[in-house]
Amino acid sequence: MPVLLILLLTVAGWSFTAQASAFGDLGHRTVGAIVDAQLTSETRAAVGTLLRSGETLATVATWPDEVKRAKKNVGPLAHDAGAQRFNEAFPDNREWHYVDLPLDTDAYREGAVGSRHNDIVRTIQRCILVIESTTVADHEMTRVQALRWLVHLLGDLHQPLHLGSGYYRFDAQRQAHLITDPQEAARKAGDHGGTLLFSAAEEQLHALWDDRLVNEVAKGRSYLEVAQGLVAEGHQPAWDGSGSYHEWVEQWAVESIRLGKSAYERLIFGAGQFDGDQNGLRKITITLPPGYEQDEAKLVKQQLAKAGYRLAAILNALQFPAAASH
Repeated sequence: MPVLLILLLTVAGWSFTAQASAFGDLGHRTVGAIVDAQLTSETRAAVGTLLRSGETLATVATWPDEVKRAKKNVGPLAHDAGAQRFNEAFPDNREWHYVDLPLDTDAYREGAVGSRHNDIVRTIQRCILVIESTTVADHEMTRVQALRWLVHLLGDLHQPLHLGSGYYRFDAQRQAHLITDPQEAARKAGDHGGTLLFSAAEEQLHALWDDRLVNEVAKGRSYLEVAQGLVAEGHQPAWDGSGSYHEWVEQWAVESIRLGKSAYERLIFGAGQFDGDQNGLRKITITLPPGYEQDEAKLVKQQLAKAGYRLAAILNALQFPAAASH
């Protein structure tokens, strides 16, 4: 989720794929910097074989977003041959960053409303399999690419609007009524993680979470300074996963959905705007309640810390091949 780009774009410029930019450079690098401080010596050595000279988990954390931007000839990888090859090999990688699960989803299940074969949960699991594999298939990403995606997507996983999405019914006046029940949400119009929700000031809810709330946490500090502060506050045992580390991602996904529901419940929904019928939902106007940004910034701060500690836990648990190649 990320995991927070400046996405204050016009309504006409938005589509559901805009959801694929969570936690932006500041948030993702903060998560990576937290991880850098938590690895065991064995894991640090194994990860080091997959990083180039001078790279850290913090600096590679933004690579998936940079690859996505490169597809539009934007950003530092706009003319990078490696990024071009990756986009050609995996043209659907924009969709790896999120899943649109209804807000009362109680477990991640294959085939559930909003889930996809290439959603964020399935892609994180795929990255783990690639990193742990003793061989890399010709049609699969490399281990170093899988590591970069794993670092990035654990950040995205903790941005609640990258897991949960509002679904709606509309009355005769086109007033939006939030649906959270998965069965009722089936075949209803969704807002794709808040990318179709806009305040009166034309600020998108998803952009608020991706960018402004993280900046509120940072208060002008660098990602290294933010990470150091979060590490100093320490790890909470309640953040740990239970059972096999292969199951942690699904547990944390459901937790993010619950947090996403709390982020939606306080909103005041207005009317929907459509291109054609109600299946062509273009925008829903919302009003934020007093204190919303301050309260949710506290949650974002906790989510950044969780993402860092949890990613470190996964990396420390991974079974890296003894002679892993890139």
